Amino acid sequence: MIKEILKATVTVLVCNGLIYTPLLRAAQLSLPSGDLIAPEITQEKYVDTVRSGDNHEIKIKVTDNVGVKQVTLYYRIIGSTDYKRRLMQRVNTSDNYVANINADEIKAPGIEYYIQAMDLAGNTLLHGYSFSPLSVKLGAPARVATTKPPESEPMVKPEDEDDSNKWLWIGLGILAVGAAAGGGGGGGGGTDTATLTVTVTEP
Repeated sequence: MIKEILKATVTVLVCNGLIYTPLLRAAQLSLPSGDLIAPEITQEKYVDTVRSGDNHEIKIKVTDNVGVKQVTLYYRIIGSTDYKRRLMQRVNTSDNYVANINADEIKAPGIEYYIQAMDLAGNTLLHGYSFSPLSVKLGAPARVATTKPPESEPMVKPEDEDDSNKWLWIGLGILAVGAAAGGGGGGGGGTDTATLTVTVTEP
């Protein structure tokens, strides 16, 4: 009799265990994880224009207290309705993530985008919003130089020329005038004057 009661009790316990085990597992899965902190997104260099014919690179920094699962870029032509989705690539082992939008995808008047970062626990953070995205306007194409501009030459001041010859000729002119004046005074008492014209030409 006791054996039958024990057998029945064990059978009931096993059945209850089989019934409630999935429920217990579901309850455990529904419990929040210990990580309740969302990632952080920073964009140090936000470029709001892109020239026609150029690709546009978007670079951000994403950090999390545990780990980043994925970073997604959503972008579209300004004025359109649907966003395109692209996973941003991590740069080596850093916290930086980049995505390139090809030039043929960028149409006037430009593009707009927002970014979603998700950590390993499923916490998400948005940088920009679908209803208020970041915008990048399309500018004029870059000019292509067809000829090489002339090289500027240094200006030479007149004072930079060789001054030694100039002072030599001035000195010779002064000596010639002095010699002529001394020779004219040897005639004695007369009032005659001698006129000497010296023309100095720089070589």
